[in-house]
Amino acid sequence: RAATILAGARSPVIISGGGVVMADGVDAARRLAEHLSCPVVTSYLHNDAFPASHELACGPLGYQGSKAAMRLLAKADVVLALGSRLGPFGTLPQYGLEYWPASAQVIQVDTDARTLGLVKPIALGIRGDARLAAEALLAGLQGSGPAPARDETRLTEIAAEKTAWATELAGLATPSQTGRISPRAALTELARALPADAVVSTDIGNVCSTANSYLAFDEPRSFLAAMSWGNCGYAFPAAIGAKVARPDRPAIAYVGEGAWGMSLTETMTCVREQIPVVAIVFDNQQWGAEKRNQLDFFDGRAVATNLENPDFAAVARAMGAEGTLVEEVDQIGDALRAAIASNRPTVLTLRLNQELADPFRRDAFKPTPTRLLEKYRSLSG
Repeated sequence: RAATILAGARSPVIISGGGVVMADGVDAARRLAEHLSCPVVTSYLHNDAFPASHELACGPLGYQGSKAAMRLLAKADVVLALGSRLGPFGTLPQYGLEYWPASAQVIQVDTDARTLGLVKPIALGIRGDARLAAEALLAGLQGSGPAPARDETRLTEIAAEKTAWATELAGLATPSQTGRISPRAALTELARALPADAVVSTDIGNVCSTANSYLAFDEPRSFLAAMSWGNCGYAFPAAIGAKVARPDRPAIAYVGEGAWGMSLTETMTCVREQIPVVAIVFDNQQWGAEKRNQLDFFDGRAVATNLENPDFAAVARAMGAEGTLVEEVDQIGDALRAAIASNRPTVLTLRLNQELADPFRRDAFKPTPTRLLEKYRSLSG
């Protein structure tokens, strides 16, 4: 039945989620997408669930995700969610875009039957392994008739949306000054300098979450993130674990200075056990996510969100690690490359300005917030 729905689709879109990575199913998802000539978007914080350089790859959904992914998903008449729970942060409106296609037929594949149809209505739920499901769907489509020709019109549309978003994203970074680096400029330079085989972990927070716009991977098992639970202090321990598991791959943690205060003591673990993880600490002297909420919801006022930080690079050196303070945007790439080449535990502190991205939910603190999930509708004012 799922193959029949896909065969009749005019504008199908595949959402490739974490279940695809865990099932070693990225190649199966790629072959299915190529058969359908359909765009592939990745679920929230699973930017490694489809090769970013592929012509059908459109980037991630969710907070600070890809507008190309969102616009193409909004036009879908059939959505195949492979290995995704379709969690709230990956399906709620972003940038003012209501991009979830309410009238589309949704086929959801997940190993946990409890997630099927939990967040979004579905036409068909399949409890199963994402790779096996993708392979079975492709076999079903191939067995139903000759392979369709490449849809050049669709491919042109995909390329145009990706180009438009890349151009818009490049223009979002504001000018940087010494000791006042634009967060988006910093994220751009880091993305350019990341090795292709790097494993990146991101913490929760305003700057780290904005990295969703910039992090792109061609290899699976390359991205670790705090997900919807939002546990502050996650990124550095996650990177340590990744480096121990795969010592052949560079491991890099993106951490806000607030979260860094919860995990910096593990620098001593890295020194003692000779684990060469690189921590990139975004020092903007504030709890950014909390301040952004307060400024929006409390008429420009903020309480208990400013931070007076020590020199984290000097603290790292006192612990026996390498520590570098970066205050110029054009030094970021070289600093990251040098940190990786040193094969030593390294803390790079980037001095940022206090520019902040959107809050996670603009409406959440209103007297009558919009209840976007059915299970909370009874709580609406």
